[in-house]
This record gives sequence, C-alpha cells and structure tokens, in this order.
Amino acid sequence: MELMAVVAIMGILSGLGVAGLRSAVANARIKDAAYNVTAFMERTANEARRLNTTLCVKKDATNSRKLITYRSACTANPLGPEVDNFVLDPPTTFIDEDVNGADFTNLDNWADNGGAAFTPRAGLSAAPSQGYFAVQYGGQGIYGAALKTKTKNAFEPMMKFDEGSWFKL
Repeated sequence: MELMAVVAIMGILSGLGVAGLRSAVANARIKDAAYNVTAFMERTANEARRLNTTLCVKKDATNSRKLITYRSACTANPLGPEVDNFVLDPPTTFIDEDVNGADFTNLDNWADNGGAAFTPRAGLSAAPSQGYFAVQYGGQGIYGAALKTKTKNAFEPMMKFDEGSWFKL
C-alpha cells in the first residue's frame, strides 16, 4: 500500500513538472524569436546603408514563418531580387492581425501592411520610422514582437502572455 502511495505521488509531481517544463519551453522560444526578428531587422537596416539602396522586408506569401528581404521598394512590382531571408523555428509563426497594447497604438503590422521599407538616410538608421513584426507561439497566447517607434532609433524586442501587457525584453 505504501509503495502505491509513493508511485501515485511521484506520478502527480512528474505531471506537474511536465506542464511547467512545456510552459518554460514556450516562453524561451517566443523570447528567442523576438530577439532573432529584432536582430534580423537591425541587420537589414545595416545592409541597406552598406548597399546604399532601399530594401524591403515582407512576410513570405506561402510560408507564415518566413521573412524575405528584397532589393527594391515595397511598392515595386515585381519586387527586386532576394537579398536575405529569415525563418522562424516551428511552431512559431508571424501574425497578420494588429496587436493591442499601448506601445503598438497607431502602428502598422508590417506582416499585413505591405512590408517594411529600409531606406538609407544620412546619419540615421535605414530602418522605417515605426511599425512592427509580431510572432505567436503555436496556437497559444504567447506573443513576441520586434517594435520600431519614432522615439527610438533601434528595434526593441517585446513579449506578451495571453491578455497581459507587453513588456520589453
């Protein structure tokens, strides 16, 4: 009888541990995705300045986990040649919907708004003045973003859980 009680307690504790581990993995992956998208956007800004040309970053129309950098304006038809790309690890995907939060008020989600144009400017970053790319971990309510506002000359990685507030990483 004692052995059965010990086995039952071990089963309950290990079940709780697995749930906590899954949550920790999801949090780590979305945080990693937010940092990686932010780094990709910064790298694109540097590349636009190095090439002294406009680059456009758009979400791939056929792959919701992929961003593609083109050597052209975002309004060009057809787009210029592909310069670079970035792919998220599954199950994380880019989301097209506008996200809620004070930091995102009146900003464009570049995933559904035609992309982000990186245009070289003397003495400033080539990054667009404001907007964001947002990601979601699977179907869960865990979100990340690479945010650019007018008040900052760099991208900021952000994170949010379910209906909570966004916070800077």
